[in-house]
Amino acid sequence: MSMRPLNRKRACLLLALFAAVFLSFAASAEEAFSVSLPKTVKGYTPCEIRINAPVAGEAVLRLYDAKKNPWRVMRTSVVPGENVLPWDGLGEHLERLFAGPYHFEVSLTGADGEVRNATARFKISGTTSTLVYALPSSETLYLDGSEDWFAECYVSFECTVRMEVRDEGGILYTREEYFGDVDGGGAQIRWKGSLGRNETIPPGEYTVSFYSLPNPDYSFSWPLRILEAGSGPEEILETGPILPERGMSDAEIWDIMMQPSVVLRNAGADADMNLYASPSARSRSVATIGSNTQAMEVLGFESSWVKVRVWSHRDGQEAIGYVRKSDLTIQRPGSHYGVLIDKRDQTLTVYRDGLRMAVMPVTTGKPTKKAPSRETPAGAFLTSFRLGASFAQAGYRYEYPIRYDGVNMIHGLGYVRVGRVRDYSNNLPLLGQKASHGCVRVNLFVTDSCPINIYWLWTHLPYHTRVIVLDN
Repeated sequence: MSMRPLNRKRACLLLALFAAVFLSFAASAEEAFSVSLPKTVKGYTPCEIRINAPVAGEAVLRLYDAKKNPWRVMRTSVVPGENVLPWDGLGEHLERLFAGPYHFEVSLTGADGEVRNATARFKISGTTSTLVYALPSSETLYLDGSEDWFAECYVSFECTVRMEVRDEGGILYTREEYFGDVDGGGAQIRWKGSLGRNETIPPGEYTVSFYSLPNPDYSFSWPLRILEAGSGPEEILETGPILPERGMSDAEIWDIMMQPSVVLRNAGADADMNLYASPSARSRSVATIGSNTQAMEVLGFESSWVKVRVWSHRDGQEAIGYVRKSDLTIQRPGSHYGVLIDKRDQTLTVYRDGLRMAVMPVTTGKPTKKAPSRETPAGAFLTSFRLGASFAQAGYRYEYPIRYDGVNMIHGLGYVRVGRVRDYSNNLPLLGQKASHGCVRVNLFVTDSCPINIYWLWTHLPYHTRVIVLDN
């Protein structure tokens, strides 16, 4: 069997067909849109997201876990060819992403009007040791020690944290603290203004900064005013209403938030002190006061007793009774943030410097006949010390707790683990309705209608932030 050689015309046709196929393949390859990043990423650690764009345009990257929970949205302008977007493996508000599978869904809207889509999958494998937050107890330090000054700190993994105090001339004071047991929660770095060797820092205006030695790129700074002495104890007077009314303006609400609090003296976070029906410890108890962060509305005085209005921790009901004046003191709220929780609307509103920042749906307590204490008590409160990053209760783990009222806290939604994935699906639908054991649950995920989440609250609201809970 023999084969005849191709004639010239037929050969030219084959070459033209081959060239057309090649050019078509090259054009499709040129127009391909793809996104890639390392297969394994660590939090607080630089990495690169590479975007191969066929045209110039705007890219939107949406980060999801394996349950399709949204953790971050990133936007960037791209040019034709390879683009590099730096990322540190963190969520929307720099929250740590726990180990497990994740993916970016990326859409590119080109200058030609066409929308192209791509997906990039990877895994998170822990974090680098880093200072997660540092929050001051106050922006004023008194050298006479009339008020304790400290910074609450939390690290992602054991490491050394450095504190620096500087003025316009440079650093005047440094200090290093080792944080080892991160599972035990945050800790406080306390300072009385000493520079060592019996020397004290002069009164004045300073800047204080905190960062971890292994990862100093994540630092926290704020102004610190140092004064010789505080103004001394304030006199307890009638307070007027300590809760705003619905329909008030934001300015009126902020004015009430910034009022000083009459609270229990020398009581712990779980005080559980009785409020008496008459000015005598022999009279019956009409309510219990849950902590030294719960403010009281002072109605009047009778001898050494003070008549107050509070909401009881027994059942969340409003009560009027008496407490010894010697058991009371005054605390002032932090001046930058305030939180308003409305049990009727099941919302939480955040204020910063008097302006409304955001409103988010929440879940508050649902009491039962057998457990009336599950009602989230109304009232005015101050946040207390942090308790670490999470806790477990009734089969769920809850993240980012902020203590404000004895055992009640503001914290994230509860989750269960399904393999290496956190599943929030049981509690996510309960936002906007009563369902908790008394705490206030907040969404972990940023939505189009709310730019902040529970992690933002956990890392921004300092000690003694005002929290107001409106009744039903």
